[in-house]
Amino acid sequence: MTDQPLINLGQIADKDQKYELTISNESADDAIARRAQDAAESAHRRRITTALFFFAMALVAAVFCGCAYVFAAGTADDKKWAAGILSAITSGLVGFLVGRGKR
Repeated sequence: MTDQPLINLGQIADKDQKYELTISNESADDAIARRAQDAAESAHRRRITTALFFFAMALVAAVFCGCAYVFAAGTADDKKWAAGILSAITSGLVGFLVGRGKR
């Protein structure tokens, strides 16, 4: 089997000492490589999330500006749907900002 002596966990469980049991077949080099890969994947995921956030914010801003223009210069029927979209965007933003303060 192995060169290391076997430990009876029942004998050490009654003592007032704390032990940490780690079982791993991963070498130190493998652990370093895994951590580097995990860090690179996390950084990539953050870049994608940030890009999607800014894309969504630009899209919402464009829709908001378009609706604000239609609300200011459109006909009465156009103002009705533009006002609905403007109020939805505004209430969503306010709800998001108020919800962020509770954390």
